[in-house]
Amino acid sequence: SDVPLNQSLAQLQSARENRNPKILARLEKLGIPITMQELLEVAGDGQAGRPHIAKLLIDKKIVATIEEAFDRYLGTGKVAYVDKFRIDCAKALQLINDADGIAVLAHPGLLELNSDQHLTEILQELKGMGLGGIEVYYPEHSPRQTRRYIELAKRFDLLMTGGSDFHGSIHPVIKMGTGRGDLTVPFDVYEKLIQFSN
Repeated sequence: SDVPLNQSLAQLQSARENRNPKILARLEKLGIPITMQELLEVAGDGQAGRPHIAKLLIDKKIVATIEEAFDRYLGTGKVAYVDKFRIDCAKALQLINDADGIAVLAHPGLLELNSDQHLTEILQELKGMGLGGIEVYYPEHSPRQTRRYIELAKRFDLLMTGGSDFHGSIHPVIKMGTGRGDLTVPFDVYEKLIQFSN
């Protein structure tokens, strides 16, 4: 195991655990009581976070959907939002690479960018910092986006990855490996990752 990486992951996990009570305290001030015990029960074996708080807001009939929970309370800048601890991008890439991992830009289609050119510039900068791959296959990527990310992966000599963004029962429509049922990741993506790691 890699000590610096594990120490950073422990720091991130601790910061996330400290974030939840702060969010619950803000909800309490708004007249919405949720206990840590309730949150831990909903999270089960997973890492408790905002999606689980959103589920509790639905259970308590405060909101109707997870989207509404984030739009009204939990999203960035909303009344119960608490910013999270972040590791500097360059440091994160270095930690991953020093641990013999592959640093990958996850679901670029969800980035709020001004233009396609902006993504190109970001990839160029991240490549210089040690980025090794880009997530091409993802349930929320349109066919056009997927084609574009394949082009960019080839242009910047990045490994391609794919994932269903499976988060367990909190998002029941998302299945492991297939997303909403129609996600496919070519087998050669896996083969190239294995070749690179060897």
